[in-house]
Amino acid sequence: SRRPMDLDLPGAFAALCRCGKERAACQHPSSRNEGRVVLATSVVPVKYWISLWVRLEEESFDGETRIRLEVRDPGVRRITLHAKELEFLSASFEGSEARSVTTDEAATTVTMEFEKALGASSGELTVRYRGILNADMAGFYRSEYVDVHGSKQRMASTQFESIDARRCFPCFDEPERKATFVCSLRVPRHMTALSNMPEASSRDNGDGTKSVEFMESPRMSTYLVALVVSEVDHVSATTRRGVLVRCFTPPGKPELGRFALECAVEALEAYEEMFGIPYPLPKSDMVAIPEFAAGAMENWGLVTYREVDMLVDPATASSRQKQRVAEVVIHELAHQWFGNLVTMFWWDDLWLNEGFATYLETGICAKLHPDWSLWEQFVTEMQGRALSLDALRSSHPIQVPIAKAEEVEQVFDAISYCKGAAAVRMVHAVVGEEKFVEGLRDYMREFEYGNATTADLWRAWERASGRPVSDLMSDWTMQTGFPLLEVLSWDNNGELRLRQSRFLADGSTDESLWTIPVTYGDGRLAMMPRQAEATLHLDAAAPWIKLNAGQHAPLRVKYPDAMYAELAARAVARREAPATDRIGLVSDAAALCRAGKLSPDNFFEILFAFEAETEATVVSTVVGELLAFSKTLRAAAAAAELRAAFDALARDALLAPQFAKLAWEPRDSDGHLDRKLRGELVAALPTFCADDDDVVAEAGRRFEAFERGDKAALPSEYQATVYKLVLARDAALFDRLLALHDRLELNEEKKAVLVGLGAAPTDDLRRRALNFALDAVKMQDFFYVALSMHGASADGRDFTWSHFKANFDKYRAKIGDSNSSIMDACLAGACSAFGTYAQADEIQAFFAEHPLPRNNRKIAQTLEAVRTAAKYLDSIVASSAGDWLQARAALRA
Repeated sequence: SRRPMDLDLPGAFAALCRCGKERAACQHPSSRNEGRVVLATSVVPVKYWISLWVRLEEESFDGETRIRLEVRDPGVRRITLHAKELEFLSASFEGSEARSVTTDEAATTVTMEFEKALGASSGELTVRYRGILNADMAGFYRSEYVDVHGSKQRMASTQFESIDARRCFPCFDEPERKATFVCSLRVPRHMTALSNMPEASSRDNGDGTKSVEFMESPRMSTYLVALVVSEVDHVSATTRRGVLVRCFTPPGKPELGRFALECAVEALEAYEEMFGIPYPLPKSDMVAIPEFAAGAMENWGLVTYREVDMLVDPATASSRQKQRVAEVVIHELAHQWFGNLVTMFWWDDLWLNEGFATYLETGICAKLHPDWSLWEQFVTEMQGRALSLDALRSSHPIQVPIAKAEEVEQVFDAISYCKGAAAVRMVHAVVGEEKFVEGLRDYMREFEYGNATTADLWRAWERASGRPVSDLMSDWTMQTGFPLLEVLSWDNNGELRLRQSRFLADGSTDESLWTIPVTYGDGRLAMMPRQAEATLHLDAAAPWIKLNAGQHAPLRVKYPDAMYAELAARAVARREAPATDRIGLVSDAAALCRAGKLSPDNFFEILFAFEAETEATVVSTVVGELLAFSKTLRAAAAAAELRAAFDALARDALLAPQFAKLAWEPRDSDGHLDRKLRGELVAALPTFCADDDDVVAEAGRRFEAFERGDKAALPSEYQATVYKLVLARDAALFDRLLALHDRLELNEEKKAVLVGLGAAPTDDLRRRALNFALDAVKMQDFFYVALSMHGASADGRDFTWSHFKANFDKYRAKIGDSNSSIMDACLAGACSAFGTYAQADEIQAFFAEHPLPRNNRKIAQTLEAVRTAAKYLDSIVASSAGDWLQARAALRA
């Protein structure tokens, strides 16, 4: 057998393929960087030694980074690394001081020039520098936690993905440039220091600090390096194979980490079995960070989380929060293999990381919690989110070209995560479980500790299954959008004529075509070739047919108009179609109606056929469609009468019967989905029952009891909704809600109050609420007030936009150089709920004068969505929707 290469030997890295193995042993096509802005390959990193003295009180750190370099061009005299916001003190290569050290702020690089050529085939670069502990939730940054005495204290942690390792140490900040890392930290003696690897040594410096060194890491990318300095408590456990798993919490709250810990142990064991590769590190740590831009970050061996996505109080947590924590933990631990052990070559394959982890978060969670019906939820919450965004012309392919690494920040979205997951699920449906796992294991073994591309994954499944996966999937990952599959005819005996075209939310189309897996019946599969029309002969005979059975492909299906009555009566009302397919039918009907491909009458036939629905996941989807249609009608005064008729029928025919089954009060017999659905039904009350005195009175009773300390009176499932109901009726409660926000301890409970403040009933209180968010709420949470207010009412919608425009500079100053997703959330809370052409023009004009380059894609998508909503609203008002609603209401009278 071939002996592993000694990477300490001169010339070792030059002989490595991108897969991490010896080039001579591999046949992988080289991945090229044409058109990409990357560092030169004249030198490459082998090993980093990163030593940092963390000065929390001064909000800074002193650093020394040594890098063992493989010199591929012995004549080179300059070394350029990535660096940002670092002040350089000195640089030397093998003892020779640099003649000059020059930073380029625009390129975020530092260049060290030496008198003589580097010459040697390998050598050590030493750089000394100073850095800042910023407040941007990016790079090496500071935040505040509350200690056991109730006092606020400062801590430091890192968030390096995508390109912020350079804010902590000079480096080759590209995913392909893998190396090993030895980190050491000098920190206050009473604090805990954590990194990717276990602690190797610790010594007291006698000055109130200690120095902690960590073991050497495996080969990995810079964006996965992690450091945390804080006071913490923790709970721990070990997997069956003996991996230590620790869950670090704020001081005095270790038990809040117990649920996440249990999820982590189960997930690690499940992944070891699935991938056929043991977890590669000696330990797996998780840390709740008080201020965090994303949900979590998959740093190898040290996963960091937003508090609400890791900490769970078992006595009060909602089913939705528990599910969210389970999904996030399982998602991040999928990355320990898929993303960390095998890493994308470049950012255009970001989806390889995020899409696959999103698929596995559902798949593994579904195995651990079969009663949660997670694949049914996936169709609505993941695949549905992807289809909504991908129906816009301003969407992007799963594999999006990235020239500059900075561009990747704009594609951490529902396409990379959710459509990517849907694409993986479609492959699973085509190749089957056995070949899916076989190909996946082969891929992981082939590229472990290296870098891979989308094409490598397709080839692995192709070899395992014998199916043309590459040809099939290139259509789905390299084209923007997805197909509309239209049934032209069905003869009841198996002959099916189909037409495909690109589905776009505004009703237009283009020439895009796909090879489409068509599932039907009990999971049988046919393939529609890459052509506009085709005739398939199916093994089925019935007066109606449901295509895309199981919703395994991310697409929409349109049936002949005459078939919708049959689908409504049999597939939906009699529940002859499985729950997943009933979800697909109503979701497709809603989207088709929005695009002008289906009349509101036919949409309503499907929507209001769910009166006797019994599956919680299906009811959840129906509730979501009711809220979305009502929100569309809210956009213009011309639709007020139509909205009143729709809301009344929705309330009486669909919501009231479901709410009567569950009511306000939790029961011991409630399952996970019962509790979740109760919260969703109550969340619909402000839209459909805000004028119902009994509803508001019950909300008020529960609020008063909760305020007095009766936690059981207000389950976390619907705390935010109750705050909205009572505040909308009684402006005097505003200050009591602010006081409650300050008094509550858990971040999840504070967030519920912020959402509640969005229902402020007057402009004065709306201004106070939004200013409170801007001035007093952490950056990670402040946008929740505007998001809630923007969707609460027409007045709230208009006010958030006015406030955003008037305070634009304050919003930008608060967000600073943090993750672009924070501003994306602010944009959603300022202008996403509009639905007229005039409003779209106003939004466009404002951002033309006040550009946000890092958010260009989000602005373009918002403008397109608003104009699409305006077109939809016009079509509804001009249709016979009002007559249909009136006739159905008369039938119920």
